[in-house]
Amino acid sequence: MSAFRSHRERHGRPPRGSMLASADAKNALGFFETVVSQTCEFLVNSWPAELANLGWRVADAPLLGPDDNQVRRWSVRKNTMTIVIFRIPIERLGHHRRTDALHERMHIEEYVFAAVGELLGKDPWELVPERYR
Repeated sequence: MSAFRSHRERHGRPPRGSMLASADAKNALGFFETVVSQTCEFLVNSWPAELANLGWRVADAPLLGPDDNQVRRWSVRKNTMTIVIFRIPIERLGHHRRTDALHERMHIEEYVFAAVGELLGKDPWELVPERYR
């Protein structure tokens, strides 16, 4: 046995908790990014002429200036046809009754629709294809 081995290691293996915590964090980030990506792809397919050059990315949080009264959930760059969705404000602020993955997905999609609506100068409900109106 090594003299440097932690008293928490069992049979030469590291403690279980640290690996599980990092895997859970990776899965949560992956879920958020997947929902944003799938929602953007859905919108591009629904509005091919208007959104052919749509670019999107996920960032942790927006930079806040001294005059900011609210934490933004997204940012729109019309000159580059890009939206940025801010993960931490969406996950942690606002709607607290998300009990399952479906409700979490709908919550994230709401902000993607709002960002794309702002980019195009449309109400987010206008982005829903005809069959859903």
